[in-house]
Amino acid sequence: RRLKPPPYFFASPTRLSRRHGMARVNFHHFMTISGTSDNLKSNGNTEGTDLSLPIDEDEELLLDGLVSAEMSVGLSTLSEETTAATDLTLSPVGKHDALDTATRKGAGAVEAPDVRRILKFALPAVGVWLCSPLLSLIDTCAVGLCAGTAQQAALNPAVAVTEYTALLIAFMYTATTNLVASGLGADGDQESTRGTSKFFCSALQLSGFVGVALGGILFGFAAPLLRSIIGNNNIDAEVFSAALTYVRIRALGMPAAAVIGTSQAACVGMRDLKSPLYVLLAAAVINGLGDFCLVRNANPFLGGCAGAAWATVFSQYAAVSLFVRWLRHRPKDRPPPQYRLQKMIAGHLNRRSTRGFLRGHFRARDFLAPPDPENASAFAPYVIPVTSTQFGRISSYVAMSHVIASSLGTTNMAAHQVIISIWFCLYPAAESLSQAAQSFVPAIFEAEPSPIRTAALRQTLMNFWKAGLVMSAGLCGAVSIIPFLGGFFTADPLVISLVRTVVPLLLVIFSTLGLFTSSEGVLLGQKDLGFLGKSYAIFFFVVPYFMLRLKREVLSGTSRVNLRSVWAVFTGYQLFRTSLWMVRGIVLQRRTHAQLLDNEKKS
Repeated sequence: RRLKPPPYFFASPTRLSRRHGMARVNFHHFMTISGTSDNLKSNGNTEGTDLSLPIDEDEELLLDGLVSAEMSVGLSTLSEETTAATDLTLSPVGKHDALDTATRKGAGAVEAPDVRRILKFALPAVGVWLCSPLLSLIDTCAVGLCAGTAQQAALNPAVAVTEYTALLIAFMYTATTNLVASGLGADGDQESTRGTSKFFCSALQLSGFVGVALGGILFGFAAPLLRSIIGNNNIDAEVFSAALTYVRIRALGMPAAAVIGTSQAACVGMRDLKSPLYVLLAAAVINGLGDFCLVRNANPFLGGCAGAAWATVFSQYAAVSLFVRWLRHRPKDRPPPQYRLQKMIAGHLNRRSTRGFLRGHFRARDFLAPPDPENASAFAPYVIPVTSTQFGRISSYVAMSHVIASSLGTTNMAAHQVIISIWFCLYPAAESLSQAAQSFVPAIFEAEPSPIRTAALRQTLMNFWKAGLVMSAGLCGAVSIIPFLGGFFTADPLVISLVRTVVPLLLVIFSTLGLFTSSEGVLLGQKDLGFLGKSYAIFFFVVPYFMLRLKREVLSGTSRVNLRSVWAVFTGYQLFRTSLWMVRGIVLQRRTHAQLLDNEKKS
């Protein structure tokens, strides 16, 4: 019993406390101490050693600043006679989050995330952006199996109008992720956290108003938007009517979609991936149950495409309610954990969760209040570049849907809807690398210029490319099993055969998708918005030009054009922009290095 270790032996490795003018530091595995004393050596092992050192105010402030740093110690003996004369140098040496002091502004020590850390962040982040594509895929499967090919064909232009219009407010999500990550990465103190919570509240309020405006525009212009995509008046009346009903019902859910997207973006910026996954799971379950109950209904306003749309809208508002409750309420206090493993698990969960983050800062009725003007103005620099980027992305998808709907017939429309739903369901896996880059890169990019910062940016780009190759390999494996899953998407054998003809092209696209999204995320993290905006502005005109050439060939009587031809054009577009993004990343790294050399010469 006399040899029982003291209570603080099982405490957190980073525990610091002040007692009677002393700093009690539990040096355990995470801090390096070097001194001038002969008795201070580096080959010893004092894991769990407690040192009580007299400190002055300056040293106390230094230790306070290291509360979030991980620390390790190596010493063999430290006598009382030499303690006062020892010159201590504390330096963080372990792996750190972007919230830690090693990646703060002016810290001088920035660290590039390795491949394992990137994938560890990106894989759970897949679910963050899987919500909307998963709901659309559930709709596609339910309608194809329960309502027939005509109703499934109606989803092709309807989902195109709904989802691509929703991308126009993506600037909200990009800005929220970058601003939250930059704010917390720059300073992890309590004041910074309070400022982040206020910005989060303003982002939620702004997203509600933006979603209402977008929903009103979509509801009012649903018919002309559908006609512009379909491109002719010979479309089946049943298909057009079902598509119009679907778009107008989905327009009612745009406010909820905007709030969900902004909440997810903020969670990603704060490295919380658990909360969005809970919301996704709840939304998917509610949507699936709604499809099961409504799609089989014979009423044109409650069944078929309309039933799928109602189920999606219900699931979106339910997800908003759950998300707001999660952010506003914390769990009841529980007894503190008694064992070291319990404390480690509890500390990890608390550090990564945003549950209760807006407690006392946000109420449900605050959605009706205008956002803070200063916080709202922070979104302005992202509007034009990100929106032009989304226009460039949307143009290719809209052109594909237009060519297929206007010239290739109902069966090809249904097959394209299956393929595009699979594309958007797998795309978030690669897009998670972009989100990871937007969480890691801003803290490194905004550090003070130094050789360490330049090396960290270069290594970060290389590590994200390696992670992109790993992600692409996994996605290609998923695409390779699509030919065996045709029966899950439709009961029409002609539709299944058309889907299988496009699978080889999908393998080529997904083999480069990880490199593309990781490069784009690094560019966004370095705020290279001008280049991205100009590039997508060019793509906005070039890609539809090549797509419309296929339509002209079909109308001229050429029988060589089919669904595979449309996706071949998209494959070329994907390969070109991937190469362009990678070259741009290399150019930025060389520019950063050149600027550093110029600064050194001037100094």
